[in-house]
Amino acid sequence: MAKKSKQPLMRRTHLPLILLGTAMTVYGLVTALVGSWFSNQAMRGLITAGVYRSQQAAFEQAAGLIAGIAFLVLFILCAVYSSGIARTAFAIGAVASAAPILTGRAEHLLFDVIGLPTMSAGSVVAGAVTTLLFTLPMVILFILLASGSRVPRGCRWLSLASILIVLGTAFFPIYVTVLAFLLKPGDPAVGRMIEVSSQVIKLRFILPGLSFLLMSFLSMRFARIHPLTNSSESELRSGDVSLPQTGI
Repeated sequence: MAKKSKQPLMRRTHLPLILLGTAMTVYGLVTALVGSWFSNQAMRGLITAGVYRSQQAAFEQAAGLIAGIAFLVLFILCAVYSSGIARTAFAIGAVASAAPILTGRAEHLLFDVIGLPTMSAGSVVAGAVTTLLFTLPMVILFILLASGSRVPRGCRWLSLASILIVLGTAFFPIYVTVLAFLLKPGDPAVGRMIEVSSQVIKLRFILPGLSFLLMSFLSMRFARIHPLTNSSESELRSGDVSLPQTGI
């Protein structure tokens, strides 16, 4: 049985993967910077808490809608320009595009539209649902890439590390929230963990975006080192293979 040869993640161009990583990183950076600016304005007394919440929600809804549409288009393009298990991975990853769109809208959707019982920590529940909607497809995506026999080795190891990154940035804030509200309310140690958690939340989109950028670099590097892999297989599929000269 012939051993399957490694292939780059993208068949013709890595531009969709580069744009996806860039868009995810930029969205994470912009939301973190704007959120910090709004928070500083409120802490200095320049805006009230109500104005802070309304401006933050309006920004999250606008930026999330733009980012979600961009993610969806770029995930689809990545699936189109890839093949095999990589195509399946990026197709599943497209589900994560719904998470930015629901940011700022999840609470209204859960409790007003769907009709779930209203609770005091409704915003926390809505945030957890949005987080899981982003985390699960991304984890499945990286698991598929890490287990793909035709995915370059560097991309597989990076995908394995990205699984831990996505899980850590997703569930550490949820764990701290459970401690703060249910298990250890008022504990000073939990208060310090909340400060760390607020910084971890800002990395939720930045780190996966950087993983995609590094993955595209490793895949392009593999394509340069093994330039005959794709061309030989495409020739075999098309039947355009010239027999070697035997001299007879």
